[in-house]
Amino acid sequence: MPDKTPKRYSISVFLPAYNEELNIERAVMNSVEVLREISDDWEVIVVNDASKDRTKEIVEELVRREPGVRLINHEKNTRLGGALRSGFANSTKELVFYTDADNPIDMNDLKRAVPLMDDADFITGYRLNRDEPLKRKVYSRCYNWLIRLLFGLKVRDVNFSFKLVKQEVLKKARLRSLGSFIDAELLIEARKYRFRIKEIGIRYYPRTEGESTLATPGVILKILEELWTYYRRYYRDHSGNA
Repeated sequence: MPDKTPKRYSISVFLPAYNEELNIERAVMNSVEVLREISDDWEVIVVNDASKDRTKEIVEELVRREPGVRLINHEKNTRLGGALRSGFANSTKELVFYTDADNPIDMNDLKRAVPLMDDADFITGYRLNRDEPLKRKVYSRCYNWLIRLLFGLKVRDVNFSFKLVKQEVLKKARLRSLGSFIDAELLIEARKYRFRIKEIGIRYYPRTEGESTLATPGVILKILEELWTYYRRYYRDHSGNA
């Protein structure tokens, strides 16, 4: 009889954080609680991207208190792209999961995603609800449409911070982005190498503490700049899809 026992993966969870002193302890401890249930070999990594508040000090205390929690500290702010690249590079386990430090998801949803990795290489979440300002909804819809148009990437919610990926994907993908285009870049690179991408619907919880810096005009302009650079230099002339 075939063995039906679910595989117990080793798992890295990492949280990019910038000025998240009001959220980071809950984000870390929720991650620890879930990982203790689903894995025998895990780590939680906080990438502190030169926060100006007490994020670093809070995580240092968690590191002393909780085995398995690690801190990667940036002395200089590297924006989302730099923080994500640090997180991916420092994650040591079979599966790597990232989400934001402002608690946008119920970490228990990771329990649903991990078993899907038996038949996938990359799980990306999409929001089942969009409890956010109208302007941000419009930005998001237009951005997802643009990614689909230029790259043929049929993913419903490119930038949602629920991504679970195997180490093999990260070893192949070349990530160059400094800003929020990095989410799309990772998905496009995974598809380029024919990794299996699956989507999962996730309940989204809007930020209740602190302030987001990911929807400012400057951030949006940077996304569009990096999108065009990637398309022109690394995709259009090197892909059979364009």
